[in-house]
Amino acid sequence: MNTYLLIKIVHMSCAMLSAAGFTLRGYWMVTESSLLQSKPSRILPHIIDTLLLVSAIALVVMSRQYPIVVGWVTIKIVLLVMYIVLGTLALKRGKTKQQRIAFLVASLITVAAIFAVAAIKPGW
Repeated sequence: MNTYLLIKIVHMSCAMLSAAGFTLRGYWMVTESSLLQSKPSRILPHIIDTLLLVSAIALVVMSRQYPIVVGWVTIKIVLLVMYIVLGTLALKRGKTKQQRIAFLVASLITVAAIFAVAAIKPGW
């Protein structure tokens, strides 16, 4: 197996784990579970997201598909920033539970858009 493919598998796996973990933490927020404040719930996302980001940077460099130059990569980065902001509002900074739920839904739609752009790789 070549290095690029291995890094791509790591990246895609981390993306799925990150989205699944965020969804689970969102569920815990909605149900007001104490698990949301558990040590693994606070640490694992950072480890997974760091691996996701490092693998993304490696793929960009190896493939030479740089942001601004390649439109779909740029769109993914813009959507990622939106997802981070919305996710923070959903799990931590939303003032009311109703607001946090709305931000959760918006962030899940955003992560779905990131996955769609990655799958389609439109020629923008």
